[in-house]
Amino acid sequence: MITTKTLADILTASRFGLAWVLLWLGISRGAAGLPAAVVILIIAWTTDVLDGPLARKDPSRQQTWIGDHDLEIDMSVSLGVLTFLVLAGYLAPWIAVSYVIICLIMLWRFRSQELAWAVQAPPYAAMLFIALHHVPTYGLAIVAYLIVVLIATWPRFPQVTVPQFLSAMQNLSKTKILQEEPQENGFVENGNESSQA
Repeated sequence: MITTKTLADILTASRFGLAWVLLWLGISRGAAGLPAAVVILIIAWTTDVLDGPLARKDPSRQQTWIGDHDLEIDMSVSLGVLTFLVLAGYLAPWIAVSYVIICLIMLWRFRSQELAWAVQAPPYAAMLFIALHHVPTYGLAIVAYLIVVLIATWPRFPQVTVPQFLSAMQNLSKTKILQEEPQENGFVENGNESSQA
């Protein structure tokens, strides 16, 4: 019998596969693969919306390797989108490489889960903008999907997700300030303990 946690893990793992599909679309179809890439992205987002609630419904509350690496898998989708946009000719390679390097440095520096959420957003925003410009029907499908998800997950998004994200971003700025101010004993305080990746 498949438990809800197993199903959640299957959905999570499928996103890693979908990231590779985006890479394949960029290589094999280029710009012509944009509509399919949008559909793949929406499917990936749907698995992301579903896996959390399914995992929380599992009575055993067991931790699995896949569940522990959910964030890394999410980031692989964002990287897949970025790679697709480069391979399809919508984004200059130097922009993508620079973005990835900057994100890696920031994630290494702050080690914040919420920052990892934030760095996924620009590739998705780029995909939305490009889809609205080149395949408007698919771009509007992304907008409609995001609206539906926002309504479906209400009020968790404004009451839990947004405050958690804003609090983490505030902690990042405090960490920077604390590290720039030398302490009397010569050690630097870490103000980011609650925001580990």
